[in-house]
Amino acid sequence: MRGLRDYFNQVSYELMNVIITLIPLAYLAHVLGNIGLGVAALAIGTAELLILLLMSPTAFYGQWHLSNHRNEISADAPIFWNTMLIHLLMSLVAGAGLIAIIWFGQSNQTFELYHYPLALSALLILGSLLDISWYFIGTGHHLKAILQSSSTKIVFLMLILIVVKQSGDADAYILLVGVMRIFGNSILWFQLPKHIFTRVQLHPWQYLSGIFLIATSVFGVELYTLVGRLIVPFFHNDVESWLGYYSAALSLNQVAIVLVATIGMSTMPRFYRIYRQNDYAKLIEHIDNAVESVTAFAVPLMFGTAATAVTFTTWFLGPDFREVGLMMAMLSPLILLLGWNTILGGQFLRLAQRSQVMTLTLIMGFIINLGLDFLLIPRYGLFGAIYAVIIAELSIFGVQLFFARDVIAFGRIVVLTSKYIVNGLFMYLVIVVSSTNMTAIPSTTVFQLFIGIVVYVIGILLLRSNLVDKTWQIAYEYWAFIRQKSHKN
Repeated sequence: MRGLRDYFNQVSYELMNVIITLIPLAYLAHVLGNIGLGVAALAIGTAELLILLLMSPTAFYGQWHLSNHRNEISADAPIFWNTMLIHLLMSLVAGAGLIAIIWFGQSNQTFELYHYPLALSALLILGSLLDISWYFIGTGHHLKAILQSSSTKIVFLMLILIVVKQSGDADAYILLVGVMRIFGNSILWFQLPKHIFTRVQLHPWQYLSGIFLIATSVFGVELYTLVGRLIVPFFHNDVESWLGYYSAALSLNQVAIVLVATIGMSTMPRFYRIYRQNDYAKLIEHIDNAVESVTAFAVPLMFGTAATAVTFTTWFLGPDFREVGLMMAMLSPLILLLGWNTILGGQFLRLAQRSQVMTLTLIMGFIINLGLDFLLIPRYGLFGAIYAVIIAELSIFGVQLFFARDVIAFGRIVVLTSKYIVNGLFMYLVIVVSSTNMTAIPSTTVFQLFIGIVVYVIGILLLRSNLVDKTWQIAYEYWAFIRQKSHKN
């Protein structure tokens, strides 16, 4: 019951961040159109790639270093200022990288045509330099960072309606994103403790080695997709609309990914307790339960997304964005793969003191993704970037499964997941066949979801899934807990 509560707490926070960013997507799609949305995706995505590669590791390291010295009040000021100094240097490198992309991109039609939006994206780098939310998270003051992020996003949503009013306002939108990031991140500076400004001690070189070691933490699916978006314009012209489609598809799929990945994150504390007890049998049982739970949730979301995405995006974003649904369907395997990787890599390998294996798999995934991008994008465009991401994540899963073979073997993965995958595939076929000739309107999506849920639940009951008994047990315990509390009151 505690695990269930932890899951809902975690998923509520993660979904809030994802959904707030999705709210303006339909408005922007209808107002900016596919070209305008693609221009914004190109400019913002290029800046975000540089920020993720060069600046995010510094913030991660500062947060980690502060959390390890949380009880040493005198340590936070030196950590803060040395981290900020390195953060400043990395932001200058990121700015130089953006200038280089704009300069050398003059020989490319897409980058030459949209050099001004790319230049505006420099504001995002400046805004990220001012971001000190890592300090508050590292010192245990999460609420300040959460309130700042939420309030800024709400103001941002309102300003979009005022600033973005026609198809030519892509530049205004990029400017707004940059200005709001600068403004929002500046707020936290006024909440820093006074002693931070009285204990400035600069010796950044001893921090650099730690930052380089943690740099691989950004080697994930977000980096893979950003790299693909940057590479595509060098091989294909007139790809603005496709960049917008890809960006929208990734954003919409993120909701399902959060729901699945959070299952793995919410079970980490229990895994760590069992691991410290050296109870091997209990450890295997926990991993089995986690893999089965992730699969049970991920499979219907994966096949459901594939079956309903085209209909949904056609009415939600507009008929010009039907291709977003196709990309969502092609990206849907990531829902299951990232869920599995959260259990094997994020949970077992990391907490079982096998961080080197995690680091190697992330580097391997990045190399595979980058190599496949240059191999597939010239021929298949952004669909090649999608193939590269999926193959990279599948490779990471395969390698992590090999190193976790002492707790979960490939054969047991097949046994645990096969019934859910077969059931999900049947659900997909029923949805597609039953709604083939239906118009792309909201009621059609509701019908598809209803049919999918009914078919999947019936299939789980007929296949006698272990999760059915566990669900009844959790429900019974929860009901008994509620009755006990009501009797006391």
